[in-house]
Amino acid sequence: MIQRVKTLAVWGDSILKGIVQGYGGKRFGICDENCLKIAGEELGISVINHCYFGGTITKGKSIMTRDIESGIECDSAIIEFGGNDCNYNWKEVCAQRDVHHEPYTPLKEFIAHMQDMINLARNNNIRPILMTLPPLEPDRYFKTISHSLDDAYILEWLGDAHYLYRWQEMYSLEAAKLALKNNCFMIDMRKAFLAEHNYQRLICEDGIHPNEEGHRFMADVLIEVTKEARRDHVKIA
Repeated sequence: MIQRVKTLAVWGDSILKGIVQGYGGKRFGICDENCLKIAGEELGISVINHCYFGGTITKGKSIMTRDIESGIECDSAIIEFGGNDCNYNWKEVCAQRDVHHEPYTPLKEFIAHMQDMINLARNNNIRPILMTLPPLEPDRYFKTISHSLDDAYILEWLGDAHYLYRWQEMYSLEAAKLALKNNCFMIDMRKAFLAEHNYQRLICEDGIHPNEEGHRFMADVLIEVTKEARRDHVKIA
């Protein structure tokens, strides 16, 4: 029988924090009706949201460790990272053109840190749940990362703007592979977005954050995935 989630901790980045571009008149504001709030209320799950704007998995692991050492009480945890990890310091890319540049978290380090978080959760009787990344909108995102910089050079360095999409997808795929390897319950948010006609309407103008409609969409996915697991008596391991 399924072990029902009662208290859910969430360690992730601005996507699950509920950050929406332009929300509340701010450059980036926290959406009042974000996906975790909507889904938690609908499913009767208490949500502890420890996501941070700009959060990488390195920071997330540190926060998770601190929270567990402080005695956080939860039975399950969503782990969602990759969007900031795969990004580059674009100012340095433009300024230092003859050196090799690494993303904020190289892929091998990303995989190792996520494995550490899975182990840390299970060693403390917390069920890890992994979530894949919503897809970015490459043309909008390229405008965001190249703003006030040498966009022609960044495009040359990338090869094409859609490389950003493919590079982000690699990090999302590694999260999915780790879920399979570790027998973790997985929320395939990326698949849900890609199955949606014109998923781009769910993404902010910055090309990476889901907008308000996007958060309602993600809430529906979270609710349906959880209800399906309950109907099918899936153990959230």
